[in-house]
Amino acid sequence: MALTLRQLRERAGITSAEAARGVDHDASWLSRIETAEVRPHPNDVRALLALYGVKGDQAEAVITVARQAKQRGWWQRYSDVLPDWFAAYVGMESEASVIRTYECQMVPGLLQTEEYARAAFEGAPVPMRDGEVERQVSLRMERQAILTSEDPPMLRVVIDEGAARRMVGGPGVLQRQLNRLVEESTRSNVQIQLLPYSAGVGFDGSFVILDFPPMPEPYPDAVEERVVYVDTLTGALYLEQPGEVAAYAAAHEQLQALALAPNPTRDTLRAVAADLST
Repeated sequence: MALTLRQLRERAGITSAEAARGVDHDASWLSRIETAEVRPHPNDVRALLALYGVKGDQAEAVITVARQAKQRGWWQRYSDVLPDWFAAYVGMESEASVIRTYECQMVPGLLQTEEYARAAFEGAPVPMRDGEVERQVSLRMERQAILTSEDPPMLRVVIDEGAARRMVGGPGVLQRQLNRLVEESTRSNVQIQLLPYSAGVGFDGSFVILDFPPMPEPYPDAVEERVVYVDTLTGALYLEQPGEVAAYAAAHEQLQALALAPNPTRDTLRAVAADLST
């Protein structure tokens, strides 16, 4: 819903400040909606759609989705450590039907153990405030609940071998993390592939592709059903243009083709974990 409303506003050529004023709210209200911090009331959605020129059956389709959405995201309990640019991602992640990711440096957050996540945050290049590490760890652990929910997304992961061998937290922490990957890879909705050193050059940069379930007809066709998320040191990039999304989707397919299949991946992860005991 957040992505839909932002895309429809941008398509109409209206700034967030203008849109907020047009429905008798302030700009911060609309910002919280478009970053998934709060879920709008269906009446507010109706007013915004009228402002954006979306009418009739298309407007009703969007309003139907708004009625079905939860009023407020659970992640807002972490607003003290959750910047707007990442709150938007967590909101979209919670609604995705398929999550494709490539990680060249770390184990993906959705598959991290608590102690691995803590070590990763403690070793982050940008120091965190006192107490922030534990809040970030707690947020990361709660995010993982989507994988065991009633309607979990399909998770398709390619991990560079360097990420699987990087000594985050020490041998014991890494060993338990690798064992966790082996365990998670047995889930029907989780596929993990390791990109071995022998594959040669991988991809210089991690990314996530989020696919969303089809919207009810006749949902506005301008709204993208796939978004690419690229993390940066101080923010994030959200790529929505068809050409951008297609390029990253092709890259992920190529990385999957180069990576080990799921069963050999499990065997390799078990062997790396066993080596850490010696």
